[in-house]
Amino acid sequence: MNYLPIIGIEIHVQLRTKTKMFCGCSASIWKAEPNTHVCPVCLGLPGALPVMNKKAIGQVIKMGLALDCEINHSTYFERKNYFYPDLPKGYQISQHRAPLCINGQLSVDDTLIRISDVHLEEDTGKSVHKKGATDNQESATRGNYSLLDFNKSGIPLMEIVSAPDIYSADQAVKYCKSIQQIVRSLNISDADIEKGQMRFEVNISLREVKDEELPNYRVEIKNLNSFKFVKKVIEYETKRQTKAFEQGKKLIQETRGFDEDKEITVSQREKEAAHDYRYFPEPDLPPLEISETEIEKLKNEIPELPYQAIERLVNAGLKAKDAEIIVQKQKVDYLDNCVIAGFNIKEASLVIIHKPNLTSRYGPQDLRNHLQGKRESVVEDTNKLESIIIKVITENPKTVRDFQTGKEKSLQFLIGQVMKETKGKANPRKTSVLLQKHLT
Repeated sequence: MNYLPIIGIEIHVQLRTKTKMFCGCSASIWKAEPNTHVCPVCLGLPGALPVMNKKAIGQVIKMGLALDCEINHSTYFERKNYFYPDLPKGYQISQHRAPLCINGQLSVDDTLIRISDVHLEEDTGKSVHKKGATDNQESATRGNYSLLDFNKSGIPLMEIVSAPDIYSADQAVKYCKSIQQIVRSLNISDADIEKGQMRFEVNISLREVKDEELPNYRVEIKNLNSFKFVKKVIEYETKRQTKAFEQGKKLIQETRGFDEDKEITVSQREKEAAHDYRYFPEPDLPPLEISETEIEKLKNEIPELPYQAIERLVNAGLKAKDAEIIVQKQKVDYLDNCVIAGFNIKEASLVIIHKPNLTSRYGPQDLRNHLQGKRESVVEDTNKLESIIIKVITENPKTVRDFQTGKEKSLQFLIGQVMKETKGKANPRKTSVLLQKHLT
């Protein structure tokens, strides 16, 4: 029996703001000492009241507009109630019933993936799990233990929720990468996965290929921190769930974790439903009213989006693959400035793709001057080049004989020797023509 994976993905992105979502603590927490960016609001102390970060709200609306979402003019924050040590209040301020953005879409490889919603919440703290000393070791700590760092608590966190419109691991990875590119182009986050600024949760279930209805269960795998792990989790779960069905087992709604060392998923708990979190409106924050004027203002601030840039570059003469690489490298502006500086767009794209060291050292105009200088120093003088070629032929009699007896690869060796003699400044095409003239 053939089964098709049905996949939905929740992507969490830490937004780029100076302060946290509901307090004035600095949001620049990377490599900071634990618990140095905290206050009574972050720590959930009695009497501490939240105040909304307006910039973060605008950033989420921009993302919604980029994903062709409807913007909720009337919205509010809610309390999502659950217990975990890194959640000091005993609840997370989030959105459930009235997200900022709803009903969007994103095209990936000509497949339209629906976006259920884009909403805003606060991040939780961080649990650091440690192994304690054994009975044979000198230490005040016995057994395993956990430490808590609340620097991350309260960082503005955008969540992008897709519909179950993804059907393969490769498509899932491309979708995640597309979201990352859009976030970066909007300049609302670095979306640096290594810094924990972008995390993934995969929901996956299987149905028979011939069926059309969604399965009556889904398995959620939380806290994935790389594109590679997203791919491995989907591939593993597809095999695991297929095997379970073939053995006549019934799959349940559950949350699983990913064991990175063994590259398997492990059951953690049965999946909660929305009512388990007992959502209710946050009493300490007023409802939000977002005007059409504010939405238009944010819309006008949206730059060229990745898919738009790729389409424009292809129309300008680039191959689709090269255009995608330029966008992935975030070098579209650099390429445009190269063209302004007098580059041919194809030539500029090749330099950006294949010689990134040059583009990191030179601005577009300086790069043009640098390459122009190199061209002018190319050995074009025929007499000078021929004298070098005669020297190379004289010093490599065996290679010359090999070429003359039909071993055409020998010519490439001789060209290489000429390039070596000229420190790479000889014109390769002219060198080849002159070499063959002297060899025949």
